[in-house]
Amino acid sequence: MDQQSKTQLNGRDRKIAELEAKLQRAYLIIENLQQQNIQLQKQIAGLNHEQKQTTTVIQNPTSVSYTQKIHHPPKPKIAKQQPNLSQITEAIKMSKSRITKLSHLQFYGLIALVVMAIVGLFGVSSFFAQRAKNQNSETINNSSVQPPTVISPESKLPTSPTNINTQRPFINQPDLSTQPVNLPLESSSQLAKADSDLTYNVKVPPQFKPSDKLDSHVNRILDYIKEKNLPTQGLSITLIDLNKNTISGYQQDSPRYPASVVKLFWMTILEAQIKQGLIPFTYTINSDLNAMMLKSDNDAASRIIDLVSGTYSYEKKLSDEQFQVWKQKRRTLNNFFQKAGYKDINVSQKTYPIFYLKVTEPKGADLQLRGDNLQNPRRNKITTYQAARLMYEIFTSQAVGAEYSEQMIGLLTRDLHPEAWKLQPPNPDEFNPVENFLGESLATDADQIVFASKAGWTTASRQEVAYVATKDGKTRYIIAIFAEDPAYAASQNVFPDISRLVFESMRNGK
Repeated sequence: MDQQSKTQLNGRDRKIAELEAKLQRAYLIIENLQQQNIQLQKQIAGLNHEQKQTTTVIQNPTSVSYTQKIHHPPKPKIAKQQPNLSQITEAIKMSKSRITKLSHLQFYGLIALVVMAIVGLFGVSSFFAQRAKNQNSETINNSSVQPPTVISPESKLPTSPTNINTQRPFINQPDLSTQPVNLPLESSSQLAKADSDLTYNVKVPPQFKPSDKLDSHVNRILDYIKEKNLPTQGLSITLIDLNKNTISGYQQDSPRYPASVVKLFWMTILEAQIKQGLIPFTYTINSDLNAMMLKSDNDAASRIIDLVSGTYSYEKKLSDEQFQVWKQKRRTLNNFFQKAGYKDINVSQKTYPIFYLKVTEPKGADLQLRGDNLQNPRRNKITTYQAARLMYEIFTSQAVGAEYSEQMIGLLTRDLHPEAWKLQPPNPDEFNPVENFLGESLATDADQIVFASKAGWTTASRQEVAYVATKDGKTRYIIAIFAEDPAYAASQNVFPDISRLVFESMRNGK
């Protein structure tokens, strides 16, 4: 399959995702119509109540109703025939009938319009799918190159009741109450094939030159750290000047726990599998991708990990044989980058808590993946150089492909205007990705710079990798800082101060 056909297929997938989003809105319209129908039914019930009251008053003329106690100015007496009980009752029935018929006609008419819209959406999506299929067939027939094998998404997802929900589905969400006794064991050839499908396109690491000027910028950071009496043992820094293709760092090859910075890597794997046709781009996947990157949502990240690795989290531990199969699948996430020179990287473990699984820490196979040494468990490990390298490859349009890099840039870009990140934070329940991080101190220059980042935070660490550029392009750099110490986690000023220090130095060329 040539690149043009792949682009057409990707365009089709995204159009279908947009149609699915419209379908979700149609469901909301139906729900609103149902609520309106309930309100109309309540009004009809009120009419029934009024009918009973009127009947009681007429049958007992000596009784005084509530409405009779309200005094009105006397009206001129007009001689007319008083209606009897049967006439009043019939009038109420006719009134109720007209309201009922009108509300039902309106309700079912609107329902019919919504259903027609849904059918139209599916018709359009089918048209795009058939057209792309025909174009793809022509391309294959006219080319001597065999198309890549596409793994059906159904073969990657576990069979569970939650996957049958077509209105509001979840990605690969297991039913933990009905776990299988025995997991299916795949052959080594099948596992090897699944592993080979996960391949990062950038095989050769970028070649940066050393720089005395960048060294001076990093030394200023270290001087600031020492001035604040902060520890340096758990600190790593990488600084890359994109305009001069130079690099400097401090302990930048030391693997450290990345917290939510790891989601930058999961996003790249997902985009690569979408490009390769291993995963269809759907509304649900797009929703989880946005939640993972914009809100740093662990639930969404958990579902994405399950999807790209073909695994999911069990509440109970697996047998040794089952765990080896499970572990090999999950470690395909590491192999994806290791084949491209990301040496000893570990991005195979989920971040917690995960609310839809009702867990605050690893259980079952996820706990087994951490190893038997509880004092020194195996955890995700990334160097600041690796984080800075991936950010570099995204912003130079190399990661996955130019189109996909552009989409990832959109998910990483942050609005530094205070009304955006301070008054309307993307995730008010968790940490703010700008406040107390590298972007906060750059807010005064929000109109002059482009800022993109992925931050991480725990009670014992603070991490971030960021792209910073002036809009005139004269200053463009990437900075990554991982600080594994509670002192950095508790500090509200250290990352903003470092960011301002570096920005002024890079912009002024000091």
